Amino acid sequence: MENSVSVILPTYNERENVEELIRQVYYYTGKDLFEVIVVDDNSPDKTWEVVKDLQKRFKNLRLIIRKNESGLPSAVWKGIKESKGNVVVWLDCDLSHPPKLIPKLLKYIEDYDIVCASRYVKGGKDIRPLIRVITSKLINSSAKFILGLKIRDLTSGFYAVKKEVFSKIKLMETGFAEYLIRFSYDAAKNGFKFKEIGYVSVARENGISKTEKNFGKFLQDGYLCWKEIIKLRMGK
Repeated sequence: MENSVSVILPTYNERENVEELIRQVYYYTGKDLFEVIVVDDNSPDKTWEVVKDLQKRFKNLRLIIRKNESGLPSAVWKGIKESKGNVVVWLDCDLSHPPKLIPKLLKYIEDYDIVCASRYVKGGKDIRPLIRVITSKLINSSAKFILGLKIRDLTSGFYAVKKEVFSKIKLMETGFAEYLIRFSYDAAKNGFKFKEIGYVSVARENGISKTEKNFGKFLQDGYLCWKEIIKLRMGK
C-alpha cells in the first residue's frame, strides 16, 4: 500500500530552527508526504508566527497552537490524533534529528510496524555533550535489561509508525522522555514489529536546549525515566 505520511513537529521556542526543519521535511519526504502538523505550545518566541507565514509556501502545512496545554508527549499525541495519513512520523524540532533520514525510515515501514532512528545500532552514534551521552546510555541499557527488550534505543524520539498501531497503544501525555520508554514497551508487549535504523545524534546549534541549560531539569528528566522503568517492571 502506498504511504500517505503525516509528519508531527512539536515545537516550543524553535523560531530559529522551524523554517529550515520544515523545508527539509518537505524536501526529503517528497511524494509520500500528505501533511505536516506543527503543534506549538504558544511559544513566547512566536515560533507559530513563522509557521503561519510558511503556510503560504508549503501545501498541507497545518498549525495547532495550544494555549491551555503544554509538554512534549501531549503535543506529539495531539498531532497523532489530528493526523490523516496512514503513517505518522515525529521528530525533535531542534535539527538534532536529520529529516534526510525519513526516506530510510519509510523504506522499512512496509515490513515493520514501527521504525526508529537509533543511536545504538550499526551506523548510529551519539555526539552530544558527554553528560547527555552517558546518561542516555545508562537509561537505555538499564531499560533494555530490566524490561527484557531487544530494542536498543528506547528514547530516540524519531519514529515512523503505522497509524493502526495507535488503535492499541495510546501515548502517555505527561513528563518528557519517559513516554518513549512506555511506548516502546507497550509496542513490544502488543507484538508490533520494530526496526532500528542507525543515525548520528548531534547537539542543537541554534536555540536553547530544554534540559542542557537547566541541570535540575536534566536530573528530573533522568529520574522520571528511571521511575517509569521501575513502574513498567512492576506491571503498572
